[in-house]
Amino acid sequence: MASMHSAFALLVVLIAFVCALPTPSIPLKGAALLTQTKEKVGGLTGLSPDHYEKIADFINANKDRIGAKIKAVHEKKKEEFLKKKEEDKKKRKVKDVPVKPFTKKPKGRPSIADINGALGLDEALWDGDQDLTIDQLKDVYGLIDTTPSLRRKRQTKVDSAYPADTWTQGVPYMFDSSLTTDHINAIKAAIAFWQGNTCVKFTQVTSPSNTAVSPVIRFYVGSGCFSSIGRLTSGVTTQDISLGSGCQYTDIAAHEIGHALGMFHGQVRYDRDNWVWLDTANIIPAKMYNFQIVDSSVNYNYGMRYDTRSIMHYEANAFAVNKSSPTIYANDFLAQLAIGGSRIPTFTDVTLINNLYKCYDLTVTKTVGNGQYAETQNASKCTWWIKAPAGQKVEFYLQRVGYDGADDAQCAEECHWGGVDVKWDSDKKPEGYRFCCPDQYYWSQVSNNELLVVQAFTYYYYTDFTLTYRAVLQ
Repeated sequence: MASMHSAFALLVVLIAFVCALPTPSIPLKGAALLTQTKEKVGGLTGLSPDHYEKIADFINANKDRIGAKIKAVHEKKKEEFLKKKEEDKKKRKVKDVPVKPFTKKPKGRPSIADINGALGLDEALWDGDQDLTIDQLKDVYGLIDTTPSLRRKRQTKVDSAYPADTWTQGVPYMFDSSLTTDHINAIKAAIAFWQGNTCVKFTQVTSPSNTAVSPVIRFYVGSGCFSSIGRLTSGVTTQDISLGSGCQYTDIAAHEIGHALGMFHGQVRYDRDNWVWLDTANIIPAKMYNFQIVDSSVNYNYGMRYDTRSIMHYEANAFAVNKSSPTIYANDFLAQLAIGGSRIPTFTDVTLINNLYKCYDLTVTKTVGNGQYAETQNASKCTWWIKAPAGQKVEFYLQRVGYDGADDAQCAEECHWGGVDVKWDSDKKPEGYRFCCPDQYYWSQVSNNELLVVQAFTYYYYTDFTLTYRAVLQ
């Protein structure tokens, strides 16, 4: 009997112990995570505690309608796109060369959309990384309130807040104590590029009270990578750019600073559908809305052509169900590997900012950064200018790109490790083709004028290539 009592007592103790165990905490995601990380740095000043929950609800109420519209447009274009692609291939094939099986190497780290998507942040961040207000979502992207009395018209004037939402007095910025050395180095490199190639001036401060210019951009280690669009005019003293885990790279910092300077994503330009086709069958249905284009009334591009390699353009497989296949296809199939993946802002990006900030209106005694755009001397890139006689053009094709005799050695997503860039259009400002994989070889293209610009580049080992060209009458 005593042993029975002991066993019963032990059972009671065990039950009590089990009941006392703490309930495993579920990691916060989405709007709740944004709220928590913003609170830690005082980033919710002037906002309601449920600000991001309201944003998430607003996006959720609109995303199915917007996604369905995007899907309908691009499904209608699918047959035409595929037909034209096959016709182009038949016309441009120089030589039938068997392509050995090859695999594109991954670029080695997740994209902004992947980082934020894994944290569920895109439920409250538009387009994957844009920290917008409800008014901005209405005005720029055409979202509507479900309550009729709250609906409002979209903007009808280009840059209606301009120039108040640009940094006409320069960009004051500060580093939060949460930043690591890697974060700070990436931010400094990105700022150096923007400042060196535009007339926008950045000034580091220790706190908002140390400058008369407001708001101050605060870089901090939040959850994910995101920024607001343009300068906030709501009276706040700080404007946050989050560079969380995985965001401590120069290209990501340059991208988020680009947003803060006033740039939208490249893949949502109002003229996007003239240049690329979306495979909606491979886009995660709940994320289809992220491809909503910006209305032409607020998206002014200063005559600059669509640039798939812009630092502001997402990767070809953005928001994909199957990450090994694109969601964004270039209308010109040879331009496919030139989508996304830029390590620095392109000439197009720099020119857009210089136009937005009226840098070209400065007196001739002032320079715009170090000119209009120039990379520092870089032994990892070699450039050739090929010029045909007057009245003729240059026909060309790549035979191989690689190293050590391997024609697929540089083959990677976005040609991340090395390859060959070719600018063939008469407008040399946008980036052109990017070659690094065997299925790109032996396809001909004719330049739009007498000049062809060829640039071999490498970020690993070396790149060699064979390009065949000739002058032709066209």
